[in-house]
Amino acid sequence: MIKSISILFVLVPYLLFSQSISGSYFSAGSKCKISLKIDAMNHFVFSSKKDKKIQGTVKVVKENEVTYLDFRDDIGGVFSNDTISIQNSGNSGNLYLHFKACDEKYIHLFKKDFREIKKR
Repeated sequence: MIKSISILFVLVPYLLFSQSISGSYFSAGSKCKISLKIDAMNHFVFSSKKDKKIQGTVKVVKENEVTYLDFRDDIGGVFSNDTISIQNSGNSGNLYLHFKACDEKYIHLFKKDFREIKKR
């Protein structure tokens, strides 16, 4: 009995705080029109009208309560509350631009709810 209760205390926080990264993401309210799809095996595809598609397998790293996503070509992001935030460009000491079609420093991609997609 005590063993069952202790297992329950270990599993409940994990189930409550684990979020699935798989899904379709879109930039909202932004001049930057980028979409991202991640499947259950962590394969991803970034798409935009002007840039070429970037695809690969995303590496998920959890430190403390933060979930980091490591795509390819030095593209990294933070996942929280069904939102992926990516720093798109550097500064004068570290020049880079991941998505040329987007001139914003940060890109926020919001997960599209499956029920919302199904309504269309």
